[in-house]
Amino acid sequence: MEWKASAPDTVKPPVFSQEDGSLSIELPVAESVGMWTGECGVRPGRGCRVSAWADVPAEVKNNASLVLSWCRADRSLPPEQRDYVECRDDTPVLRRFDETFTVPDGCVRLEIMCMFKWRAGRTVFRDIRVDECAPLPKRMVRLAAANIKPAPAATLEKNLQIFEDALAHICRSVNDLDLIVFPECHTFRGVNASMHERAEALPGGVTYSLCSRYAAQYRTWIVANIHEKEPNGQIHNTAFIVNREGKLHGCYRKVHLTTGEMASGIIPGTGFPVFELDFGRIGIAVCWDNWFCESARQLRLNGAELLVFPLAGDAKESHWSKTWSTRCIDNSLPMVVSICDPKVPSAILDRDGSWLAATTERGGFAFAEIDLNERKRSFWLSVGPSFGDPYQLYIKERRPEAYSW
Repeated sequence: MEWKASAPDTVKPPVFSQEDGSLSIELPVAESVGMWTGECGVRPGRGCRVSAWADVPAEVKNNASLVLSWCRADRSLPPEQRDYVECRDDTPVLRRFDETFTVPDGCVRLEIMCMFKWRAGRTVFRDIRVDECAPLPKRMVRLAAANIKPAPAATLEKNLQIFEDALAHICRSVNDLDLIVFPECHTFRGVNASMHERAEALPGGVTYSLCSRYAAQYRTWIVANIHEKEPNGQIHNTAFIVNREGKLHGCYRKVHLTTGEMASGIIPGTGFPVFELDFGRIGIAVCWDNWFCESARQLRLNGAELLVFPLAGDAKESHWSKTWSTRCIDNSLPMVVSICDPKVPSAILDRDGSWLAATTERGGFAFAEIDLNERKRSFWLSVGPSFGDPYQLYIKERRPEAYSW
């Protein structure tokens, strides 16, 4: 592949060098940018794996990127689609780029741009490869969001029976489910009991035990939510994940607590972990968490492919009817919402904020299938006149150094 160096004439010129397939860009000041651009042929509909390494300055952020332009044969036409190549930092000074794409229809040329911008110092791109492979397969996930209401004059026994009835109904109604999500702390909702009486150990406890039995029997993942009591006596609002074997896979502790939760002695979580399941990576936000846009964004930054949102309720339709879609759109992530409010639906939303399924039926559930490999590209965005992928762009074109969080 032949490479050409370039830089805008409005910035201090970078120093370019090329040796043994390595492409170097050295910026004299932060207010500069330099690019190496190369081109190769591709076949429409085929898979295309693009990979490279880059030696970068310490603590570099989005300053070093690999940008792809998928082009038709006619060079007078703009690129059909532009993509960033996914990357990870193996060390503070070594970045690995590696992602597989399906070549868009009608595209026969791939332009690769190695860009270094807005950071004084030197970046070296090397071992750049383009390999044809099978196109990306679909990655279908079968999701269910339960809609549970506590019993009148609720007791733990009544609520547990409602819970088991809902579990049995969902598992017997839909074959081969991948994930079932239940609402926030629903087994003790409305029960006259102290916080210590409500709280359960993990693993163990009545809610976990029921989830474990059904997860193993029906070979599905389950996310449920309880007040968790640690051995030291601390209590958390915790969403837990049970795997297809009925074992505890992970826990998320609610970060943003309500005033009532604070006053009751519940201790908040300290971060937004992402959990690797056999179908993809999920992140969880519990109820009040989702009122803070940082929650969903941090989950996306941490690698989540699906947002899971158990909550107790949302009093304003003008809020939930817009905000849930907004969280999906902001991060280009689908979301599963499970609620125990009789006026608000449990729902499944696509990554572009479209509602795929919803129900307010007591004991009912919303069901949908989602392809986690599908991208909802939009025309223009920041890469026009071409189609761009918000799932990439909202992360790859962030300016974290300009933010205070």
